[in-house]
Amino acid sequence: MSVCYLNGKFLDIKEAKISPLDRGFLFGDSIYEVIASYKKKPFKIDEHLDRLFINLENIKLSINISRQEVKDIVEAVIEKNNLSNQIIYLQISRGADDIRNHIPSAKADPTVFISSFPLKDRPLKEINPIKVSLKKDFRWRKSNIKSTSLLANVMYKIQAQEEDFFEIILQEDGFITEGAVSNIFYVKDNEVKTPSLENNILPGVTRAVIINILKEMKIPIIETKISVEDFMQADEIWITNTTKGVLLVSEIDEIKLLGSNNIYQKVLNKFIEETLA
Repeated sequence: MSVCYLNGKFLDIKEAKISPLDRGFLFGDSIYEVIASYKKKPFKIDEHLDRLFINLENIKLSINISRQEVKDIVEAVIEKNNLSNQIIYLQISRGADDIRNHIPSAKADPTVFISSFPLKDRPLKEINPIKVSLKKDFRWRKSNIKSTSLLANVMYKIQAQEEDFFEIILQEDGFITEGAVSNIFYVKDNEVKTPSLENNILPGVTRAVIINILKEMKIPIIETKISVEDFMQADEIWITNTTKGVLLVSEIDEIKLLGSNNIYQKVLNKFIEETLA
């Protein structure tokens, strides 16, 4: 049995019911977070909740439970599912109206849903390089908001699967933005760069962890624009997200990267230490 939380109740996920008029279902009018839990400890939960409440404010969605209450519920879901390593999925929608209407009703109560799934592939020290493909970014212009309007991302992941790539790396106007479900790091001449948040990319929690690790290790890290031309000349490329940690890219559209991977290995080792702390 998998236990979830829905609007004030803990219950078997098979018993959870949400109205077909819920605005998260009809419009993608909701915000979500994905939190990794290692040894029953949610990793960087405060950073995830910071982003959650910023995004709720960005879309003008108010909820009647506090940040601390959300944190307590997440920890309760982890405990009730009794798995050492879990992925916590948290979604808050604007709730269900009486009729379908683009303008939300002031009477609708937000839907708060928190669930747990086994984390099968926790970060490992072994290097398992991945293949990626470079595509034009056609997502909506508010990618910095972690909304559930993810159709473009889903289409990219379907394309990646069909073409036997792990991830799609996105570019706009000749500059790298991010992956379909990841942030990007680029290494050249022992200097690390990552696309700036000013480019409306998602402020990934794992991205922030990696930036802090680089700073602690005195490895130069710059948040800036990265041209496709420079990107293709990289010594190392990494992608980061909550469920996979930090992964090394070995090929871009079947063009092999021939760097030493020295910085990646150091960062990966440090990241593993933090997840075990």
